Amino acid sequence: MNQHPVQLQIERADNAIVAEDFNVLMDIYADDAVLVIEPGRNAVGKSEIRKAFEAIAVYFKNGLQVEQNGMKILASGDTALVLANTVISGPGFPSAERKATYVFNKSPSGVWLCSIDNSYGHEVISKNA
Repeated sequence: MNQHPVQLQIERADNAIVAEDFNVLMDIYADDAVLVIEPGRNAVGKSEIRKAFEAIAVYFKNGLQVEQNGMKILASGDTALVLANTVISGPGFPSAERKATYVFNKSPSGVWLCSIDNSYGHEVISKNA
Protein backbone atom coordinates (compact mmCIF):
# COMPACT_ATOMS: atom_id res chain seq x y z
CA MET A 1 0.00 0.00 0.00
CA ASN A 2 1.41 3.39 -1.01
CA GLN A 3 1.81 6.06 1.62
CA HIS A 4 -0.02 9.35 1.15
CA PRO A 5 2.42 12.19 0.34
CA VAL A 6 1.32 13.93 3.55
CA GLN A 7 2.38 10.92 5.61
CA LEU A 8 5.78 11.06 3.91
CA GLN A 9 6.06 14.77 4.77
CA ILE A 10 5.21 14.04 8.41
CA GLU A 11 7.89 11.33 8.53
CA ARG A 12 10.34 13.80 7.00
CA ALA A 13 9.36 16.43 9.60
CA ASP A 14 9.72 13.97 12.49
CA ASN A 15 13.19 12.98 11.26
CA ALA A 16 14.20 16.64 10.87
CA ILE A 17 12.99 17.45 14.39
CA VAL A 18 14.98 14.56 15.88
CA ALA A 19 18.07 15.52 13.84
CA GLU A 20 17.53 19.23 14.62
CA ASP A 21 17.74 19.93 10.90
CA PHE A 22 15.67 23.10 10.97
CA ASN A 23 16.37 23.97 7.31
CA VAL A 24 14.71 20.75 6.14
CA LEU A 25 11.95 21.22 8.71
CA MET A 26 11.09 24.71 7.45
CA ASP A 27 10.73 23.33 3.91
CA ILE A 28 7.73 21.34 5.18
CA TYR A 29 5.83 24.40 6.45
CA ALA A 30 3.79 26.94 4.49
CA ASP A 31 5.07 30.51 4.78
CA ASP A 32 2.10 31.53 6.96
CA ALA A 33 1.85 28.29 8.95
CA VAL A 34 0.76 28.14 12.59
CA LEU A 35 2.50 25.97 15.19
CA VAL A 36 0.86 25.40 18.56
CA ILE A 37 3.82 25.67 20.94
CA GLU A 38 1.54 24.88 23.87
CA PRO A 39 -2.17 25.52 24.42
CA GLY A 40 -2.67 29.28 24.35
CA ARG A 41 0.69 30.01 22.68
CA ASN A 42 1.32 29.84 18.93
CA ALA A 43 4.15 30.60 16.53
CA VAL A 44 3.08 32.06 13.18
CA GLY A 45 5.24 32.03 10.07
CA LYS A 46 8.46 30.17 9.35
CA SER A 47 10.70 32.55 11.32
CA GLU A 48 8.71 32.16 14.54
CA ILE A 49 8.28 28.41 13.98
CA ARG A 50 12.01 27.93 13.52
CA LYS A 51 12.74 29.88 16.73
CA ALA A 52 10.14 27.78 18.55
CA PHE A 53 11.68 24.49 17.40
CA GLU A 54 15.17 25.71 18.35
CA ALA A 55 13.87 26.50 21.86
CA ILE A 56 12.00 23.18 22.03
CA ALA A 57 15.23 21.36 21.16
CA VAL A 58 17.03 23.07 24.04
CA TYR A 59 14.11 22.39 26.40
CA PHE A 60 14.36 18.68 25.58
CA LYS A 61 18.14 18.80 26.11
CA ASN A 62 18.74 18.27 22.38
CA GLY A 63 17.28 14.78 22.63
CA LEU A 64 13.67 15.19 21.52
CA GLN A 65 12.25 12.05 19.95
CA VAL A 66 9.07 12.18 17.84
CA GLU A 67 7.17 9.35 16.20
CA GLN A 68 3.66 8.58 15.06
CA ASN A 69 1.67 5.76 16.64
CA GLY A 70 -1.26 5.73 14.24
CA MET A 71 -2.53 8.26 11.75
CA LYS A 72 -5.62 8.98 9.64
CA ILE A 73 -5.47 11.36 6.69
CA LEU A 74 -8.69 12.85 5.38
CA ALA A 75 -8.03 14.62 2.08
CA SER A 76 -10.26 16.70 -0.16
CA GLY A 77 -8.73 18.43 -3.14
CA ASP A 78 -5.75 20.49 -2.02
CA THR A 79 -6.47 20.15 1.72
CA ALA A 80 -5.67 17.30 4.11
CA LEU A 81 -6.65 16.94 7.75
CA VAL A 82 -4.39 14.62 9.72
CA LEU A 83 -5.38 13.01 13.01
CA ALA A 84 -2.40 11.36 14.64
CA ASN A 85 -1.21 9.75 17.83
CA THR A 86 2.08 11.59 18.17
CA VAL A 87 4.54 10.22 20.72
CA ILE A 88 7.19 12.52 22.13
CA SER A 89 9.99 11.84 24.60
CA GLY A 90 13.42 13.08 25.55
CA PRO A 91 16.18 12.69 28.11
CA GLY A 92 14.54 12.94 31.52
CA PHE A 93 11.07 13.29 29.93
CA PRO A 94 8.70 10.35 30.00
CA SER A 95 7.12 9.26 26.75
CA ALA A 96 3.79 11.04 26.13
CA GLU A 97 1.22 10.39 23.43
CA ARG A 98 -0.69 13.38 22.09
CA LYS A 99 -3.84 13.33 19.97
CA ALA A 100 -2.44 15.66 17.31
CA THR A 101 -4.25 17.52 14.54
CA TYR A 102 -2.42 18.77 11.46
CA VAL A 103 -3.61 20.54 8.31
CA PHE A 104 -1.69 20.30 5.05
CA ASN A 105 -2.34 22.16 1.81
CA LYS A 106 -0.99 21.27 -1.60
CA SER A 107 1.09 24.09 -3.04
CA PRO A 108 0.74 25.20 -6.68
CA SER A 109 3.87 23.15 -7.41
CA GLY A 110 2.18 20.04 -5.98
CA VAL A 111 4.08 19.83 -2.67
CA TRP A 112 2.05 19.20 0.49
CA LEU A 113 2.95 21.83 3.12
CA CYS A 114 1.90 21.98 6.74
CA SER A 115 -0.27 25.03 7.40
CA ILE A 116 -1.41 24.09 10.94
CA ASP A 117 0.69 22.02 13.34
CA ASN A 118 -1.26 21.30 16.51
CA SER A 119 0.34 18.41 18.36
CA TYR A 120 -1.95 19.15 21.33
CA GLY A 121 -5.19 18.47 19.44
CA HIS A 122 -8.30 19.29 21.46
CA GLU A 123 -6.25 20.32 24.49
CA VAL A 124 -6.15 23.81 22.92
CA ILE A 125 -9.83 24.28 23.81
CA SER A 126 -9.46 23.45 27.48
CA LYS A 127 -10.76 26.03 29.95
CA ASN A 128 -7.25 27.00 31.02
CA ALA A 129 -5.82 27.49 27.52
